[in-house]
Amino acid sequence: MDGRLEYKYLVSNTLLDAIRDDLRPYMLPDPLGGQRRRGEYTVRSIYYDTPRLHCYDTKLDGLKLRRKFRIRGYDDPADDSVVFLEIKKKYASFIEKHRSPLLRKHLEAFLACPDVDRYIIQSSGTTRERRDAERFLYHYYRRGLIPAVLVVYDREAFLGRFDPSLRLTFDKALRRAVFPTLQTLYDDDGLEAAMPNACIFEVKFFRHALPGFLRSIITRYELPRLALSKYTICLDSHPMASTFSLWRERQFASASRSV
Repeated sequence: MDGRLEYKYLVSNTLLDAIRDDLRPYMLPDPLGGQRRRGEYTVRSIYYDTPRLHCYDTKLDGLKLRRKFRIRGYDDPADDSVVFLEIKKKYASFIEKHRSPLLRKHLEAFLACPDVDRYIIQSSGTTRERRDAERFLYHYYRRGLIPAVLVVYDREAFLGRFDPSLRLTFDKALRRAVFPTLQTLYDDDGLEAAMPNACIFEVKFFRHALPGFLRSIITRYELPRLALSKYTICLDSHPMASTFSLWRERQFASASRSV
């Protein structure tokens, strides 16, 4: 698979300031983060899964090839807010993303009547956005995808000072709401903490090995590299986690009756 490598590490909140200081000589705040809150921004995603949580199971089973389907927005809503239909495809540690933008106010209408030419914002001058939207729609209808969980976190992002292809992020204050609707993408009411004492440190790069300074920092703070998934963390941390098997059986039975 063509794409970049993605490594994830679990970081205690108590180590954040020290690690950030050690990164400062080598990294710059990502300009996409804006000037507010030291380059931070809020990421909001509604993750979709099959009625029997197939995507969730492929993660738990450790399959090398996995896909996640989500609708993603950023920060706070506005009249012209853009959201993205996304497919994140992962093979081992390599990732590839397909994403298509559209206005938030058109999202519900698009999924009800998916007119790609009318709703998808095609700004690249290519057919990429159209193709990616069609990919999402194929899985959306073929798999009968339904919203499983709203995942929200605050992202602090950095780019390499000497290698801009190196991107580091601290994903903090992970919080969630299960069984969301499209209307709750920007709704903070009812969100509950999923991982209150730690954050996820993500390293994205195109090299075959981590830069030396980063390896030293990871070793110094004994950061464990883990197969972390915000989607599964948010489901597993919910008090209803033990009843998800019953829920999926009900969803499967409902879907079967509708066929």
